[in-house]
Amino acid sequence: MTEIQIRKAEKKDLLSIQRLLSTYFLDMENLGPEDFILAEMGGKITGCAAPVRGTYGDRNFLEIHSIAVHPNFRGKGIGKRLIDYIINTLKDPDNSDNPVCELYVRTGSPGFFEKLGFIRLPDTDKLHLWAECKNCEHFEGCTQHAMKYSKSMNYH
Repeated sequence: MTEIQIRKAEKKDLLSIQRLLSTYFLDMENLGPEDFILAEMGGKITGCAAPVRGTYGDRNFLEIHSIAVHPNFRGKGIGKRLIDYIINTLKDPDNSDNPVCELYVRTGSPGFFEKLGFIRLPDTDKLHLWAECKNCEHFEGCTQHAMKYSKSMNYH
């Protein structure tokens, strides 16, 4: 099998990122290509994820946004490699001398993230973490699960 390369995206990757995200009806939501981390196999982009900064009270945090793996390449460890790269390479938004210790995600696929050591949070936590959840007319029936990863809980 071809080796999976993980790298930061560049402007030239914009169309490939948009195509991949559209497979899952996702968009870039005001993100640029440089905001993404890519998985590449044999010169083809097979996965992407955007670690974006959020705020919770006076604390900054990182959220995994717009994660996608091409359907033909699912189950090959690409999503795990993207998450591992984010956890092990990026720095804490509150202290750039430290690696990321906490990471959040909203997902319709909680099982994938649980295998990587994320824990489910109560739905009420979404109201504190993401401002758009407060005014969402679909909040009561939301299928997105809020999840959190902490280095101290790393099980993989």
